[in-house]
Amino acid sequence: MSREFCQTCESLKEFYWLKLNQFLIAAGSSSAWPPPLHVAGEEELLVLKNESLDALRELMRHAKACYGLTIDDVTVDDAA
Repeated sequence: MSREFCQTCESLKEFYWLKLNQFLIAAGSSSAWPPPLHVAGEEELLVLKNESLDALRELMRHAKACYGLTIDDVTVDDAA
């Protein structure tokens, strides 16, 4: 399967954006005035943040494998 058509990459992107949006909405609700019906606590925010970071890590791990990247493939010119 070519890189342009990897369904796993697309699914992981969607999952990451879902988790990130959940975190951002909860973080925004904690500072809103007047407070909404449900205000996320610090523990809930931490859980949502960690879930979004875990989703990003999994997306990056898969994308590296999907692109076939190794540390030897990355040069200074690629990073710029």
